Amino acid sequence: MTGWPGLLPLLVGLGLIAAPWWSSALPAADYPMAIVLGTLFVGLGAAVCVPESWPRVRSLAFIVFFGAFGTICGAIALSPRTPAPDGTISIGGIAGFSVSQAVPWWARTITGLFAVLFVVAAVLGAWGLLRSIVRRDASP
Repeated sequence: MTGWPGLLPLLVGLGLIAAPWWSSALPAADYPMAIVLGTLFVGLGAAVCVPESWPRVRSLAFIVFFGAFGTICGAIALSPRTPAPDGTISIGGIAGFSVSQAVPWWARTITGLFAVLFVVAAVLGAWGLLRSIVRRDASP
């Protein structure tokens, strides 16, 4: 199978990661959001682009994707319960999200579960990847 479909999200992600350095219109408060979303897209695009003959690099791409998605879900789950006086809410330390109300309890529960699931999957994936690298190098 060809990896061409993954090239678009890979390039979009690289552009988002590099945006704080090349974009004069991006506010400094949005740098963390651009970098985390760029990491999400890079992980997804790389997982599709990398050939199956490179299983460790594909694993690393999936780890990056899972970690970034878990981080985004965790930021939504831990967002403040009440908006600021100006009607905006801060999610993951990034202020200025306009909302009519705070994130409902059921959405916090779902995103919290996804955060735990994806971060644990990323940690376990990283553990397995490191273990496979160490065992391969240690074997005669």
